[in-house]
Amino acid sequence: MDYLTVKELAELKGCSLQHLQKQVKVGKIYAEQKLHPQNNKMYYMIPITSLSEELQAKYYKQKRTETGLLPEQESDVVKPAKKPTVPQRSFEELSADERAEVNLWTEIVREWQGLRNTYKGSKTEFDKLYVGKCQLEHSEIKVSTDILYRKWNAYRNNNIEGLIDKRGAWNKGNCKIPAPVWDFFLYSWLDENQPTVSLCYRDTIDWTAEFYPELVCEIPTERSFRRQIERDVKYAIKVLMREGEKAFNDRCAPYIMRMYENLEANDCWIADNHTFDIISSDGKTKHRLYLTAFTDAKSGVMVGWNITESPCAQSTILALRHGIMRFGIPKCIYVDNGREFLNISFGGKGHRSHKSMEDQPEPPAILKRLGIEMRNAIVRNAKAKPIERTFRTVKEQFSKLFEGFCGGTILERPESLKFRIKSGKIPRDYEIRDVFDSWIDGEYNCQNYGGSERCFKGMSRIDVWNKTIKEVRQANPNDLNLMLMSTTRAQKIKRNGVYVTICGEKYWYTNPEETIMNLRHEVFVRYDPADLRSVRLYDAATDKFMFEWQLADVLMLNYLETVQKNVADAQERIRMTKKFVHEQAAGITANLSNEQRITMIEMTVNKAEKNKTDKFKIQMPNKIIPVMAGEELKEEKMAAGAECITVDISPRRIAENAAKRKER
Repeated sequence: MDYLTVKELAELKGCSLQHLQKQVKVGKIYAEQKLHPQNNKMYYMIPITSLSEELQAKYYKQKRTETGLLPEQESDVVKPAKKPTVPQRSFEELSADERAEVNLWTEIVREWQGLRNTYKGSKTEFDKLYVGKCQLEHSEIKVSTDILYRKWNAYRNNNIEGLIDKRGAWNKGNCKIPAPVWDFFLYSWLDENQPTVSLCYRDTIDWTAEFYPELVCEIPTERSFRRQIERDVKYAIKVLMREGEKAFNDRCAPYIMRMYENLEANDCWIADNHTFDIISSDGKTKHRLYLTAFTDAKSGVMVGWNITESPCAQSTILALRHGIMRFGIPKCIYVDNGREFLNISFGGKGHRSHKSMEDQPEPPAILKRLGIEMRNAIVRNAKAKPIERTFRTVKEQFSKLFEGFCGGTILERPESLKFRIKSGKIPRDYEIRDVFDSWIDGEYNCQNYGGSERCFKGMSRIDVWNKTIKEVRQANPNDLNLMLMSTTRAQKIKRNGVYVTICGEKYWYTNPEETIMNLRHEVFVRYDPADLRSVRLYDAATDKFMFEWQLADVLMLNYLETVQKNVADAQERIRMTKKFVHEQAAGITANLSNEQRITMIEMTVNKAEKNKTDKFKIQMPNKIIPVMAGEELKEEKMAAGAECITVDISPRRIAENAAKRKER
């Protein structure tokens, strides 16, 4: 096989040596490394067979000419390849810039020909004058006499492509990346780890050298791969493969557009939780408070809210209570799938229920008692929570008012925040609650309506609510308190009564007499999160009201209680309970006389004696068969020496006898 050095190949191709060395190093030109016999250094040798057909023909022609075997002929001269013919496109297929360029040259050549025909002097002199005029008026394009004639010829032949400047772009978009190479590049690049184009390009070269070494020299530059990505890889595919299903759903997939024309105020409330971007203090710890809010879907009015240290079902109930007391009971609420909404107390377990809990009784949820329908958003659907726009307004217009503003991300955090925290300039929790209550009704609900309905343009949110409300469902305070009570799971009454868990701590409720008389009875416990002094008990089977019990704070003592009065009160409660049970037990047998108080053993003996006398009788049959021995008993004589017989029953002897029996 014939080989060329890098220098010989550069002379054959007519290019610089440095450019060719770079292409060999990056693998665009296939070369073999060999050891030089003189200096023992590695050098590159390019096989002739790896070159293109034109270069091979040129090489062998030079060899034949050098050896004098074949004179140089015109037919052997390698002619440069002709540029491919540019396909003709219609005017609509052109880009905006190309259409503007076609229109410009059309006006120029038509004006040139019109003025040229009316010119009385030399036409050649006029062409030079018009070129100068065009250069002054259109400095952004290059104009010459030859260009004018070429453009005029293209205009007469209706050649739109001829009116477009193709310099340097005659083969734009025709870069050919071998199919296997492009497939592997996409396989590497379209990955959720989001590798860079440069890394995938280097890996593609290594992969091609291993599986398709003949294609290494045909791999174009990295920039060609970038252009191919922009041209061939669609945006939706890129987002799906590199960023995941959620990013595709949020930015590419079609979504449902909800129409608000047929919606009225209080038809639907939207609820969610928001973390205030404010560092605040309760006097002991520094933290960020949470907002549970309900907004009206029609008007955008924030109808009810509650500020808490942690989002939970109790906070949701308090926010709903606040909204109902102000605006009435809604027909439907729209919430996500958080545990603060999907729980047995507020809206029911929904899809969070397990098969192991199917047989356990569940109490009626608060929303069911209020006649409110609950709709849940699709999981991980960012467009399903329009209340997020409200929380964005809270962040921009409310949270940034405070010294403790910390931002939603590290990039939004003020540089001086840590100094404010150290100097104690952060707000207190009660300050945030007080200012928020005033800001919502006095500022936010009075701001302009930002919905899509043009008929409410210029109106405030509260004005839209007032105009669109048709009817309001209300309940008196007593009934509302009963319907808004939280409900625990079914539990059995224990020795200390029943309990409610608030923030991980159990609160016990009891009644001395009713508790002890209904031990192990299964009940539902309903309570008001805003008033934990008492609870109501309902039968778990029938959901019928049974008792109302008070907080058993007497029995709740510290592990090392030092106040003797508290211990005495607890012991007195225990003695009262025992005394009550003894009284109840004594009252059960109070109607019996002393003669009637017979123990169980006396009852058993009396019954046995009576049965022995009355029922136990042995009756013999008439036919009796005598049984006789038939001979007298005689004493047997003993054989001589029998009294001295010794029997060996040791394990060793037994084993020897067993072995002898097997041999027989």
